[in-house]
Amino acid sequence: MSISQALFLGVLQGLTEFLPVSSSGHLVIFQHYLGLRQPLVFFDVLLHLGTLGAVIVYFRRDLYKIIASFIYFKKKNYSSLEYRNLFYLIIAGTIPTAAVGIILQKWENILFSGVFLPSGMLILTGIFLLAGERIGKSRKIVNILKGKGKEKRKLNLVDALCIGFMQGVAIIPGISRSGATISTALMRGVKRDIAFHYSFLLSIPVIIGATGLELKQAVAQQNFPPNPFPWIVGTLLAFGVGLISLKIFYRVFKRKKLFLFSCYCWAVGGGILSWELIKLFRG
Repeated sequence: MSISQALFLGVLQGLTEFLPVSSSGHLVIFQHYLGLRQPLVFFDVLLHLGTLGAVIVYFRRDLYKIIASFIYFKKKNYSSLEYRNLFYLIIAGTIPTAAVGIILQKWENILFSGVFLPSGMLILTGIFLLAGERIGKSRKIVNILKGKGKEKRKLNLVDALCIGFMQGVAIIPGISRSGATISTALMRGVKRDIAFHYSFLLSIPVIIGATGLELKQAVAQQNFPPNPFPWIVGTLLAFGVGLISLKIFYRVFKRKKLFLFSCYCWAVGGGILSWELIKLFRG
């Protein structure tokens, strides 16, 4: 791998891991067009470590409060109880993610074998993002008409299980993990801030688990670079760009502009599908 390819993939991972546009879909598509036919397992491990670092740094206050709620377990104040409950909901959401992930992993070679599937799933992600925004708004209007106030509700166990299930489905390249989980939360009527924070906190055990499995595979295959410098630079870029993309996504999300990402997914997915179909028929 050249340094320019590593730089490009590092930036791509940092941008797409947190923006609701599917990092796995983009990596499959661009590795295909960059001519990287062999699976770069260890490089994927490093990229995931970079983005894991970004989400830990960005949500460090939430993570600190979760840890503190257990260190001072005997305290019964509202904040400690809230963060302990959040931790339990993260565990609950991780269970369906793991179950769905184990099932879909059996078709890993098929799911990651070409650009047609991720392109089609990008179009589906765009639809799902738009549905989440629209249904979320309609639920708010219904709540107001029922006299339940303007605020949406907090997270409960059923929400966590539904969101965790969709996070598992997002192993399919082209389906955005953040897009699927946040849209599901909005459709369930969860508050926007809680939906955002829970979605990314829920990603931490998943990224750790996926990274561990990829590392085991990389060691078994001895899939290590002869020149580690491009890979290290790509990892650092994934970390830095990941932090920036989190900030960008939060601002767009707060302004209720998820349709902008829908348009992007439709443009990329539709454009690549059209191009590949043209090549196929000319063929």
